[in-house]
Amino acid sequence: MPYGRHGKGRRRGRMRLMDPIILLCLQKNSAHGYSLIEDLAEYGLINIDVSILYRALHQMEALGWVTSNQEQESSQGPPRRVYHITPLGENVLKEYIADLEKHLGYTQKIIQDYKAFTSKHL
Repeated sequence: MPYGRHGKGRRRGRMRLMDPIILLCLQKNSAHGYSLIEDLAEYGLINIDVSILYRALHQMEALGWVTSNQEQESSQGPPRRVYHITPLGENVLKEYIADLEKHLGYTQKIIQDYKAFTSKHL
């Protein structure tokens, strides 16, 4: 059976990475929501519902991780809200990265042990 019930575990795992990916993208460049959708796809988060992204951005703004302002000039349509990472958001991203680095070692060991075991027993 796939990871998690009905294969949904893999998606939840990637979704847990959404916050640090959003913060990383905003650290590289301030952006509006729809451009962040494209950035998230580069990290394997594809077909994210825009409402989920905006919910995450609003929560991050409430936590002080990001700020936003209305874009003054827009090439098309109404002005868009542009999001920027804050110093607090940069610290949170740094903590996320440290945690990911720690778990990367464990993940690599699990994969290595699995491959070693299955190559001997299959």
